[in-house]
Amino acid sequence: MKFIVAICLFALLNSITYSVFSQKQVEIAGEKYVLHKVLKSETIYSICQQYKVTQKELLEANPGLTAILKSGSTVKVPVGKVVPEQKKQESKVPQKTVEEFYYHKVVKKQTIFSIAKQYGYTANDLIRFNPELSNGLVAGQVLKIPVKTSDSDNQSESQYKTTYPVMDGSSGYIYHPVVSGETLYSLEQRFNISHQEMMSLNPSLQDGLKTGMKLKIPVSSSQKPTELVFDSKSFNKYQIEKGETLFSISSRFGIEVGELKKANPSLFSRSLETGETILIPKNSAFQKVGSIEGQKNTAEFMEEIGTGYCDTIQGINNQKYKAGLLLPFHLPAYDKNYPDGISKSLLLSRISLNDPVDTASLDTTVVTNGVNIDQKALGFIEFYEGALLAIDSLQRNGMNIELFVFDASNQQNVNTMLQMDEFRDLNLIIGPVYPEFQETVASFAAKNRIPMISPLSSGGNFEQNNSWYFKVNPTKEYQSEQTATYIAREFANKNFFLLQFSDNSDAAAAKLAELTKAKLTSTSFRSKFHEYNFQRQGVNQIKPLLDENGVNIFMIPSDNEAQVSVAVTNLTALAEHYDIVLIGTPALTKFKSIQIENYHRIRLRYLSPYFTDYERPLVRRFVSLYRENYIAEPSQFSYQGFDVAYYFLSAIQRFGKDFRNCLPNYPMELTQMNFRFRKVAPMGGFENESMFVTSFERNFDVLSLGAFPNPRINQKK
Repeated sequence: MKFIVAICLFALLNSITYSVFSQKQVEIAGEKYVLHKVLKSETIYSICQQYKVTQKELLEANPGLTAILKSGSTVKVPVGKVVPEQKKQESKVPQKTVEEFYYHKVVKKQTIFSIAKQYGYTANDLIRFNPELSNGLVAGQVLKIPVKTSDSDNQSESQYKTTYPVMDGSSGYIYHPVVSGETLYSLEQRFNISHQEMMSLNPSLQDGLKTGMKLKIPVSSSQKPTELVFDSKSFNKYQIEKGETLFSISSRFGIEVGELKKANPSLFSRSLETGETILIPKNSAFQKVGSIEGQKNTAEFMEEIGTGYCDTIQGINNQKYKAGLLLPFHLPAYDKNYPDGISKSLLLSRISLNDPVDTASLDTTVVTNGVNIDQKALGFIEFYEGALLAIDSLQRNGMNIELFVFDASNQQNVNTMLQMDEFRDLNLIIGPVYPEFQETVASFAAKNRIPMISPLSSGGNFEQNNSWYFKVNPTKEYQSEQTATYIAREFANKNFFLLQFSDNSDAAAAKLAELTKAKLTSTSFRSKFHEYNFQRQGVNQIKPLLDENGVNIFMIPSDNEAQVSVAVTNLTALAEHYDIVLIGTPALTKFKSIQIENYHRIRLRYLSPYFTDYERPLVRRFVSLYRENYIAEPSQFSYQGFDVAYYFLSAIQRFGKDFRNCLPNYPMELTQMNFRFRKVAPMGGFENESMFVTSFERNFDVLSLGAFPNPRINQKK
């Protein structure tokens, strides 16, 4: 097998289509308005710019208008109010009456930082003049660059740049220069100092706070971190990274800049500082509690983000896409720490498995075709092999894909990857596998608006506040909830036995038992519900409770092999005379002490994200290709690699880079999975909610009884 990383730089070209809008002027209560129909991607800012009105005037004309506008809705734009506003500004700030702009057309490889530097502005300045940059920079985009004057130069230096206190080690104080916009309250909050102490240290404040004044601040107060007091149900904490702005963060978390400032009052008078921690509201202000109109807007907004805008790319898509695959191969050249940092050239070099066999370490490695491979990497190599077959299939169908493969075996490797220009150019990130390595990559993906796929792990929970994060394997909590729901739906009126164990410390199993009991003993069900313990009561006491003519359902809420073995042995004996169905988890089939034929005798059923039907043509073709290319049989990892790579790359080809809102209506036949992604929170990412009901039949067949939850059933309810 060969591992080849092809490196080729490219620029992703986007085109923006402008639609012609229709407008009509009307008179309401003596006021004249233009009725503007909101187009896709329009904002309050763009409408104000288009009609030369202020945001205040637009909001006064449209009470209840939210920052997120719905396409197709109508906005009233007041007519003839802009002139007085201009005159008012002219009297106070003459130099601002006529603003002159350069118009800069973005070309390939340019960045916000390079353009800002070219014109002598900061990146924050450029975003402030062009708020649409919070959605990213694309080639062909036209930016407004204000023509600098001496006054604007001074303003850029004084108002928008963050000032830092000057240390005086001999006195134990720092001296903070006050800049325009700062208030006494904001400074007291920033430096964690009381009002009384601030006034006593700075008597000149009796005459008021003035720009340029240097305030004396105790070192102990300024260095003491301000502890954020917050309600964890309402806010998340977030640490600011280099280059982030209020606009980029508000766009990332789907909230308004004003909401961020309200949650963090000091931001009303200063810019963000790298490394500081701020509060992110979990519930955006579009949810107006108690207001009927607000509730309507919330419902409309939730409906919109659930389906969103999803336009299929028409015609032949010749766009070149870059995908990054981050897997822990544990190769000798990569799987170690470098005191001075790992070389970027090493990460971008060809990945080779042609290292000599180390016979002294054969207890931890496997020799494959004369190549020494770390045993921990075997499953991930099979995942990679499946992904390669998917990419080859898509390329044969005309998709232009450039694949970057990285050995993500340790945090040092991952951190170095994130600093590379090649990594920022990716259109899709698959991996890393382990949650402990995912945090930094998930943050990077959200910041750069790159879809990131967690291909194997169900842990991490980064989907809770990252709208660019996709979790392929549902969490254990979700699987438990769905298993309990399936039991209640399928066996509500059956003779049901919940098996108990003397010592069941498995939290997930205990949760499953609790959920199942709650559903089956509720008043809405008429189930014959029993709790039974084979270890204490034996097998004979249960016989009078069994239904001789009907089916008897047993559930094992445990993944403890010893406990399961006792239960299966007893149930297998009972199955000679009674109709038995056992409900469990996929982990039961991995126990070596239990013979698989026993599961067939007691008709084991469980819910799992995976099921491979070897009778399906797609699976047969995949097995044939895998054998031909790798001279081996595919494993579950191999199928997983194919399904993940094929599904998400084909979604990019069909819908473009931001395919998030398209997936609910994008069914696809895969080898072992059925993807149905749900958005876990208004500001969160996506989790696969589809699982298969697997059944071991008495004729020794292993069947899928269908996907659960069934989308057709859900639609009917």
